[in-house]
Amino acid sequence: MNAVYKFLLTLICFLFFSSTIAWPKSPITIEAKTDKARATTGDIITYTITLKHDADIKPSIPDFSVIDGFDVHETLASKSKNTTGQVEEKYTAKLRADRIGSYTIPPIAISFEVTKNDFSKPIPGEIRTPEVTIEVVSVLRLQGEPTDIRDIKDIVEVDKNWTPWFFWGLNLLLLMAFLYLLWKYRSVKNKQPVKEAPALPTHKIALHELDTLKRKGLLDRGEAREHFFELSEIFRRYLGKRYQFPALDWTTEEITEYFQKRSMLESTSCVEAIRILNKSDLIKFAKVQATPGADEIESVREFIISTREHLDLGLYSN
Repeated sequence: MNAVYKFLLTLICFLFFSSTIAWPKSPITIEAKTDKARATTGDIITYTITLKHDADIKPSIPDFSVIDGFDVHETLASKSKNTTGQVEEKYTAKLRADRIGSYTIPPIAISFEVTKNDFSKPIPGEIRTPEVTIEVVSVLRLQGEPTDIRDIKDIVEVDKNWTPWFFWGLNLLLLMAFLYLLWKYRSVKNKQPVKEAPALPTHKIALHELDTLKRKGLLDRGEAREHFFELSEIFRRYLGKRYQFPALDWTTEEITEYFQKRSMLESTSCVEAIRILNKSDLIKFAKVQATPGADEIESVREFIISTREHLDLGLYSN
């Protein structure tokens, strides 16, 4: 009887768990979807795997590292019991699209074990998610097709007699060599020591860039994302040069961890820096609408002034 029981369990697992999506009435079903099938570069896409199974089935956590073409920023898991007596588990990953093109999230294998009672040996199985296709397009394409592109002109026949071109090129090379030697001779003869202009401090460069951005008036023209892209780069460039780390290449979470571990900033300054970076990310990537008076130029300016280097003493303000 034990051999017949094992054979029946194996047959059930083969029928129900070998396909990509199990039958609707099976002990375990799976589905995968995204919150949007078409996204623009910089968008955050939510990819969700929903697993419904009987209570005696224990699945493993899916491996989102097999997803190519996207940056995986955050993964979440939730578990609940529905009215049919089955357990519903959801696994969510936040993906960011950086390059345009059509991408396919491949089937993700989830292994599980079936345990009928405490004394029987668990029966292993595996189920796979269906493929999900996402198209990533440029932000510029969403604003309409370009109207300032014209067709190229007709092909122009070129004279195939290269002899005149050869002599003209040779004469041009000789003239350039003569002018170079003349310039070299005069520069060596009249060479005088030239004092190099002192390099501007980091905070002065950043303040000048803020003034340039303010004169552009991007927020007044409704171009909030472009405004906060430039503002975030100016702020990150200052943080990177001021505190000696690659702020332009790091995410806001990495910058927050860097400051908290090294205690480079006072607590109020650290909180203000992270607030400015998070707000810029929301408008840049999550497309949160900027409200009137939401400009952070003055906040960044005050932060730079309060944390600038005191060059006359060779000390820092913090």
